[in-house]
Amino acid sequence: MPINVTIPEVGESIKEGVLAEWSRADGDLVARDEPLLVLETDKITMNVNAAQAGRLKILVPAGATVQIGQTVATIDTDVKVEAAPAPAAKATRPAAATAAPPPPPPPQAAQPPAPPLAPAAGMAQAASKLEAVKGLSPAVQRMVVEHCLDPGTIAASGRDGRLTKADVLRHLQAAPATLPVETTRVAAPSAPPAAEPAGEPPTPPVFERQTRQPLSPLRQRIAERLIEVQQQAAILTTFNEADLSRVIELRARWKDTFKERHGVGLGFMSFFVKASIDALRAVPPVNAYIDGDQLVTNHYYDIGIAVSTERGLVVPVLRNADHLTMADIELAIADLAERAQQRRLELSELMGAVFTISNGGVFGSMMSTPILNPPGSAILGMHAIIKRPVVVDDEIVIRPMMYLALSYDHRVIDGRESVTFLKRIKDCLEEPNRMLLEV
Repeated sequence: MPINVTIPEVGESIKEGVLAEWSRADGDLVARDEPLLVLETDKITMNVNAAQAGRLKILVPAGATVQIGQTVATIDTDVKVEAAPAPAAKATRPAAATAAPPPPPPPQAAQPPAPPLAPAAGMAQAASKLEAVKGLSPAVQRMVVEHCLDPGTIAASGRDGRLTKADVLRHLQAAPATLPVETTRVAAPSAPPAAEPAGEPPTPPVFERQTRQPLSPLRQRIAERLIEVQQQAAILTTFNEADLSRVIELRARWKDTFKERHGVGLGFMSFFVKASIDALRAVPPVNAYIDGDQLVTNHYYDIGIAVSTERGLVVPVLRNADHLTMADIELAIADLAERAQQRRLELSELMGAVFTISNGGVFGSMMSTPILNPPGSAILGMHAIIKRPVVVDDEIVIRPMMYLALSYDHRVIDGRESVTFLKRIKDCLEEPNRMLLEV
């Protein structure tokens, strides 16, 4: 019996979105709770999973604008998923990859126009490859299948050994020779292989100099909000620098024990979250925002954590951060970051933060002026830790230093409060014990 696949409700203010991509092809067999499609709205990007197992029939192509509640596909639940063979459309490319580099090349390999046929053994290998890529994100799955790669041979750098899109790109760049050969054969089938000099490198493929594609709803919304906050808020940025010697020493001393006890690494973010909460308590105006003609001051501490994803920057919120331990903070941030990459965040998890922390230092940034995340009134920018000569007790010493930047809405926060707030964070980082003693 066919059941409908509909676009789910995401939030009260969201009426439509873009069906960015299908994670499965038309006619594929899908399991229950398996990702079917990627939905992009102006506020969030998310996966939509299968409600039941069966055969997928796509009704709306990828790239189309869809309404909330619209039927975009059906699933025939009468088809037994366990007894079904691997989809032929998906198996074609991996099978061609299996036949491309055989140990004894068949005579047909010398004829470029004739593609090799997929044997039964290739179909079985293709099915096993499809099984291997099931745990990957849709973008990585697509790249692995299109380039006929074995995920097990690619070095993974993601969290918990997860394979990322950047890992696949690095793997392709490290071994580019296989792609130009195929491109050359297709571009010039009349040239006999024997005529090519043995030592001459293959001709590089010709790529388009430009590509054009429409902005995703998420990217459009990011652009709108950034322009809006620039026009409505009076944004200023104040700077300071912090000596992270004590934090680094404390982290190095206890990180192994911390991970053994709590099952998560001790990073720098938990120190900055704790320091920010301490500073917010000391300077309450930074935890306030303007709502119409009213000034609203929060007496709780929800901290936004900026997370970079393949589709843009998102800011999930760490709720009631003042009630969390260092281990709780690290676990919560890891969970939010992972679900942001997997498009499993809910809209409610992206709303309500007045204060945000953005770590540009992970990308090597030494200095920046972060922009506010509306309706927030302040954002703290972390940067790269660089060893620099500094003066301590009238002596020049080498210390691991980090520039700190606090961008704030001058309508809410005055210069005195902003400088006091950032100085408080600096003091907490340079003397971490004061956060434990609350002094």
